[in-house]
Amino acid sequence: MSLYDSLIQRLFGAQIQRQVQAQLASVSVTVDDSRGWESHGPSGPQDRSWSDRLEDLDDAFTAWRKNFLVRRVVTLCRSYVIGDGITVTSKIPEVDTFTQHFWNHPQNQLPRRLAPMLNELIRSGELFPTLHTNRADGMSYLRLVPATQIREIKTGKEDYEVELEYGQQQQSTTELKWWIGPAHTRAYKKIRGTPGGRLRPLMLHYAINREIGCTRGEGDLGPLLPWAKRYTAWLEDRVRLNRVRTRQGVLEVQIQDDAVVEEKRQQLSRQNPLESGIYVHGPGETVDMHSLQLGADDAAPDGEALRLANATAANVGLHYLGEGGTVNYATAKEMGEPTSRFYTERQTDFCYLLHDLTACAYHRYCAQTDPEAWPEDGAQALQLQTNVTEVAKADNESLARSANLVVRALVEMARAGWIDDKTAATLAFKFAGEPLGDEEIANILENAEPLPLRQPPTDRPGPRQQPETEHGDNGSEEQ
Repeated sequence: MSLYDSLIQRLFGAQIQRQVQAQLASVSVTVDDSRGWESHGPSGPQDRSWSDRLEDLDDAFTAWRKNFLVRRVVTLCRSYVIGDGITVTSKIPEVDTFTQHFWNHPQNQLPRRLAPMLNELIRSGELFPTLHTNRADGMSYLRLVPATQIREIKTGKEDYEVELEYGQQQQSTTELKWWIGPAHTRAYKKIRGTPGGRLRPLMLHYAINREIGCTRGEGDLGPLLPWAKRYTAWLEDRVRLNRVRTRQGVLEVQIQDDAVVEEKRQQLSRQNPLESGIYVHGPGETVDMHSLQLGADDAAPDGEALRLANATAANVGLHYLGEGGTVNYATAKEMGEPTSRFYTERQTDFCYLLHDLTACAYHRYCAQTDPEAWPEDGAQALQLQTNVTEVAKADNESLARSANLVVRALVEMARAGWIDDKTAATLAFKFAGEPLGDEEIANILENAEPLPLRQPPTDRPGPRQQPETEHGDNGSEEQ
């Protein structure tokens, strides 16, 4: 330290130190290493923390965007669940009229929304649709909120299955935007003081893979994502190594005449035979090609094991991913049975979702236009039906053949008087896979023609008997 610096330190050091301490006392430093959200406690006793859920949701969406295997798995499930399309109808004329209007309204276009709705359900394990009801005609407009934005769910104090409100993360502020659920007391009550009265926007929540003690669902891609990443990394390594092998290929040319070695080196530098693929040489040259030995044959079992792990995590057989191998038709059919049942389960969940969504929209229509016509019995009283392509067509064909044989047997039993017509019809529809209620069976029998009684078989004549003849002593016939 110079004499000048020492003098300044001695004269003004104490004053400078006091000013620095005063500045530090007035400044508070906060280190925020979070991702822009605060931790909230889970809604159900077995729910995971929001940080873990958000990380999995982001990973699933990113993998669906970039990973070909994940995209294939989601597309397969969507193709089998939706099939040629899903429609919802009702046996009640007024309910069916509203259902068709709600589904095909320009603000809804539900047939076109089915694919992205199912994609979100598979990726996130949850779906959060919102209904915004028009106070003029009572029609509800459907919108969807990503599961990554629903940070918190408020439930009943003593019942976590009763979901009352949903907190949505907003981009412009850290405060949550709250939506009320169907179980809320104000879900179907008009806001006081508004012109004509209107209903509050409503959010619904549907989940799959939701275990006991949880309010949030789990996506189908959870077990698949780690193995899909490993398989993608393995493929990238194989492609990278093969590229290195190609670039590291060395062409060795041995020339008998030493005088033309430099000339040949210049020629090969101007025209690389590795790029052209053709090299012509005379009898005075010897050409050898040297490349890296990667042992690609040894890597084949590793790739097959990774593909099998991915197929198992996705609940599909390898032939669903385009790898038939040595599997024959009978084996593939047996391997496809668990996959068909899994897709059927997802189809059932999705159809229930559409039923409940349509019923909720109809309830809001009644609450907005005619509260006296409120259907107290809920969705079952609306008699909603779903028309959808069956997952396993082969099973339907075998079921149809079996039902045909059963119906024929039941008809014969009814004609013989062993069972009555009601029992025969009930058993026939049960074996056909579409059991009906007593009221529906009664309506069918009322409009059906009675079965003709079976005619008893007539007595058939016995074997023809020869007329008796009288014989004389010589055995000749007497006239």
